[in-house]
This record gives sequence, structure tokens and C-alpha cells, in this order.
Amino acid sequence: MSYAQTEAQRAASGILLIRSKDRNVMKQRTLASGICVAGLLAIGACATEQEQEPEIKWLPNCEGRPFSGLDPEVVARTQCGVVTVPLDHTNPTQGTFKLDITRVTSLHPQRHEGAIFTNPGGPGADSSGFAVVLASIWKGYADEPEGESYRHLINAYDLIGITPRGMGSSPDSQLICQSNDVIVAQNDITQDRSPANLEALRHNTEVLAQGCANQPLAPYITTNQTARDMEFVRIQLNERTLNYFGNSYGTWLGAWYAGLFPKTVGRMVLDSNLDWTSTFQNASLNLAPEKERIFARFVAEPAAENPLVYEMGNDPKAIRHSFINLLPQVQVALRSDTERYSSIEFLMAARVLSTWLRESPTLNDTELLNKAQTYRFSPDTEVNHSALSAFTRLVTVIREPVLWNDIAVGPLKLDPAASVRSTILCNDSATADEKFWTEMENLYATQYPVGGSYFYARHCAAWRGKPLSGVPLKALGQASSILMIQAEFDDQTPAPGALKASQSVPNTHMVLLKGAYQHGVSFSNPNTCVNRYTGDYLAYGRKPARLSICFASN
Repeated sequence: MSYAQTEAQRAASGILLIRSKDRNVMKQRTLASGICVAGLLAIGACATEQEQEPEIKWLPNCEGRPFSGLDPEVVARTQCGVVTVPLDHTNPTQGTFKLDITRVTSLHPQRHEGAIFTNPGGPGADSSGFAVVLASIWKGYADEPEGESYRHLINAYDLIGITPRGMGSSPDSQLICQSNDVIVAQNDITQDRSPANLEALRHNTEVLAQGCANQPLAPYITTNQTARDMEFVRIQLNERTLNYFGNSYGTWLGAWYAGLFPKTVGRMVLDSNLDWTSTFQNASLNLAPEKERIFARFVAEPAAENPLVYEMGNDPKAIRHSFINLLPQVQVALRSDTERYSSIEFLMAARVLSTWLRESPTLNDTELLNKAQTYRFSPDTEVNHSALSAFTRLVTVIREPVLWNDIAVGPLKLDPAASVRSTILCNDSATADEKFWTEMENLYATQYPVGGSYFYARHCAAWRGKPLSGVPLKALGQASSILMIQAEFDDQTPAPGALKASQSVPNTHMVLLKGAYQHGVSFSNPNTCVNRYTGDYLAYGRKPARLSICFASN
């Protein structure tokens, strides 16, 4: 796959020039990173030669990168490389670490105004392909009547994607959580609170936590180090400031960077915000209440307002109670998927499926599907068709076991993405002990039966490493400005936490998309109002009001 050799003066021979005032720092880092610590030889991240390779090495092509099917013109001006960073930025003598880097160059490099770093979330989502996708979307917006700001962005700004540490293409720099201990089968933790199932969960959290924490790279897989990676690359690219677009976990990363380096923050957009004033423990606890809120707003209330169409009565509380009365395996099927528990048609299908299986538990899948073909779910043709489609999917899903944390039963071995995610959740902020999580699971099973008792940071109760204390907030208010984008309803990063974060520092501006149920607001199901605010800010630094409202219908 070819790419355009743009900005050749800045990237000649694959070596980026360092600003003069940073030369001494870079020279010290290069010399220091050549010192191998004996205890780290097993990691394979130490340099073995006195003279280090360039901090960014641009490759002749992007072979192997996830760009298949993307805009060929954007891919043609995409450069791929490997950046060598300190394993530990606070102690550069510990060795080095390799990250993949992607740069989508601007259309007019002679008019270069800056670079925009990107992160799609996760933690553990790949940023390399995200930068290319984002550039392709912006190119499409540039042709719209209100696309002037996006034309400016693609003409004058590079987009940068850095693969999170632990996920690079270099095997020596990949984190693999693994153990000879096995993950055992367990039932849904909300439905089954038996001692045996609780013990299976406790065992699995221990296996996952120790399978990650015991890896030599694990102490260096933190958002603190990742934020310092971005600063390292900013200096290498000779960028005066760091402009940034981060989604979901990327908001946590962006806030962390701004807390460490407030004076070099350029234009920072944080979309679908974690409460970066809190912890991953609290973020886990916030999801079930938000799922209940979404179920009420998008299922129970509209179904009750249209009883003739949905045939579930006119009482939202009774409709919610019908969820609780579903067969356990049907409840699990709905609760385990965002689309299913937020859909009226899925609840309609689930009610019918539960009734039939209670009446005739020996019905096989073919018999169930044949019966559904002649059943009238709704007098409305479109709703009836959607409910039938939902029924068909549910019949398949209830036969499939829901894996805890999507981890297969057997000896633990995760891919790098899942390994990075599991490790950062525990390294970044403190969590409570086993007793606390068990109490919360018991409480949530009864208080939030739709949302459930699954907590994604649950395994951190067994973490043996010393966690950090979360985003460094002390200097965050010194950053010039942060634009936060948030949907009113979001079951992954709920709006109440985003509003709390926004109100904690004076330099934030928030655009709230009212009436929307969405995770990832900018450039996803595009809203003209939101995209205008986002584009104007990234391209020209135009800030909206402290709190600006857009509406989902726009």
C-alpha cells in the first residue's frame, strides 16, 4: 500500500527533526534508554546497542495496518511508523518500548497549522485505523454546505493515531495476560447469587487480575504513561501544542494529559465523557442506574403511551415489571446487549418467548420460529416485523452462554487489546475489596434488575499492584480550554458523570445533545448542530457557551 511522501523536509530519511530547545532533553533520553536494567531483560524492551534508533521511524508503506476498505485518497496520504519511547517516562533508564504510529497528512502541508492527536476509547481500542477513519469522515463533511471548517481541517491539519502501549505490532511490546490457572464457567451474576456461582466469580476475578498483574510489562501499562507517550510524540513532531480528539476512554486520557501538561494543550475535544474526576470503580457502578433510565425513557414510557401498537398496557411500572418476570435466560439475553434492552420490540419478543417456553419447555428452535411466523406481535405492520426479527435473534442468543468479561473458559490467555483494557482499569485508580463488590452485586440485583450487577472493574478487587490515584486534577484548570460533547442518554459514559466533570473545572465548555441515546456523538449518526460546534472549535478555536444545547432532531 503506497502513501504520499508529504512534509519530506520534516521527515527526511524517516527521522523527524527536534526543536533546538528540546535537543538536549532528547539526547539525554536517547543515551539513558541505551542502559539496560538486568531485571527487565525478560521484557525484551531494553536497547542492546549503544546508539538508539530514531525515536520515530517512518516505514516505506502501511502494510498490515487496518486500513482495508477505507477512502483510498486518505490512505494514500497516510504514513505509518514505529515510535520508540521510554518504558517508564519518569525513569528513562529502564529501557524502551515500541508503539505504532499513524499520521494522515494534510492536503496542503505548506499551510500546516498543527496536528490533532486521536483516541477512540477502550481502553484498548486501536488508534491507528481511527485516525484514518476520522480523516475520511472529515473529508466527506468538507463537501457539505456547512463544511467549511472541515475543509480547513483536512487542508491544514495532520491526524495522529498512536497504538496504545501494550498493543503494538512489535511482539516484545505486547501485553498478554495469561496464566495456567483456568477461567471456570459461571452463570449470570445478577440471576444466580448462589454460593457456588459467587465462588466461581471470585475465582475468575483472581485469575484475571493475577494473569495481568504478573506480566513484566503490566506496571507500565497506565494512562499516565500513555499521556506521556503523546507528549513525547508531540515533541518529536515539532508541534507547538497538542490538539486532541478523544472518545469514551479517550476523554479520560485527554483529561490526564491536560492535568500533566496544561500549558501545551491546544484544542481538546472530549466526546462521551467518563467522569474523569472519579475512579473506574465508580464508573462501573454508574452503568446500571443509567441502563434503568434508558429502559424507562426508550422502552417503558413510549410503550405505555402507545398501548394499541405495543399491546403491553399503559403503565410504565407494569411494563418494567414484565422485564423482571421474563425467564432468567431471556433476561440475561436482553440485559447483555445495548440494543436489546433499549428496544420495545425486543421486550415484546422476549415476553412472548418466555410465555411459550414456560408453557412448552420442550419446544425446539425450529418449532419456536415456525410458531412466531404465524403470531401477531402488533397490529402495526412495521412494529410486527421488527418484533418478529427480534424474536428470531433471541431464540439464537438464549442458547449461547454469556461469557464473563468475554473470556473463554479454560487457561487464561487474552489478546493484547483485552489485556490492556483489564490492566489499565486496575492500574489507573484504586478499587475496593471483595466484600464491597459482593455487597454491591447483591444490592444491584434487586435495585437495578434491568441494568444488572455486572461491573467491568470488578476484577480489580484482586489486583496486587499499587494503583495510581486517577486523573491528576490539580493543574487541569490551567489548560486553556476543553470542549466536552455529551449525549443526554449514554449507558457507557452517563451524562451525570460528564456534567460533574465539566463543573469541576472552569475551563470546560459542554455541548449536550438533548433527547439522544448515543455513545460517541461527534461524527456518529451526525448531528448538524454538534458537528458545527466541533468543527468550528477544532479548526478555528471558536468556543461555544459554557453549556450549549443541541437537540437529537437536528
